[in-house]
Amino acid sequence: MSAVVALKKLSHLQNTPLEKFHSIDEAETCLNYWADCFEVRHMAYLATDLAEKNPKTACLVTTYPKKWVKRYLECDYVSIDPVIKLAREHTRPFYWSECASDDADIKEFFDDAKAHGLGEQGLTIPIHGAKADKAMFSVASDLGVDEWQGFCAQHMGNLILFSLQYHMATIDVRGALLNRPKLKYREVEILYWIAEGKTAWETSRILDISEKTVEHGLKQIRSKFNATNTTHAVSLAFRFGILH
Repeated sequence: MSAVVALKKLSHLQNTPLEKFHSIDEAETCLNYWADCFEVRHMAYLATDLAEKNPKTACLVTTYPKKWVKRYLECDYVSIDPVIKLAREHTRPFYWSECASDDADIKEFFDDAKAHGLGEQGLTIPIHGAKADKAMFSVASDLGVDEWQGFCAQHMGNLILFSLQYHMATIDVRGALLNRPKLKYREVEILYWIAEGKTAWETSRILDISEKTVEHGLKQIRSKFNATNTTHAVSLAFRFGILH
C-alpha cells in the first residue's frame, strides 16, 4: 500500500469508527488490513481480563505467526510475559524495551519472540474500559531504534485512536469468548486430531481409545457448540481459540 493511500485510510479512521466484529475472522481481517495501512510488521489485540480468567484466550486477535502463537501457549508465556504485566500496571503507552530485564526467563522469552519473527521493536497501548474491561494493543516492527521512535512519535495519536476503536469493535467477540463452550481435555484432544485430517478410527489409534469413544466425543462436542456437523465444530473451535 502506498504512503498516500495509507494516509487517506488513517484520515478516514479519525472520522469513521470501526464497525463491530461478529467473529474473530472479521477481527483478524481488520487487524491485517490496518497493519498494512500503518506499515508495521505485526499488530496484536489481547484481552488481559479474559487472559486472567483463562490463559488460552490471551491471544485474542493477532497477526503474529501461528507458530509463535502456538509456542506462546504451549510454553505458558502468558504467566511470565513482562509486557502483559506492565500493561496491567500502567495506563500510558510503553516501548517493549522498557520491559528489559536481567531475568534469564524474560531474556529467553524475548529472544524466542524475535526468533519467531515478531520484530526488533514493539509498542503496547494499555486499554482500560468503562466497564472494568481491560485489554492491550501492541505493534511490532523491524525498524531501528531511532526510526521506530520517530514512527511512534508521528503515529501515536492514530495508534491510540485505532486501539480504542478496535477494543470497542470486539465487544461481541469478547462476549462470545466469555460464553464459549467448555470442552473436556479428552474432547479437545479428539477435536485436534480431527482438525488435522484424521478419521475417527485413526484418532482412536493415536489416543489409544475406542472408535466408539471418539464418535461419542464428537457428538458431545457438536452438541456443546450447537454445530451442524463436525467440520462446523472444528471451525468454531478455531474461532473460539480452543484450537490454534
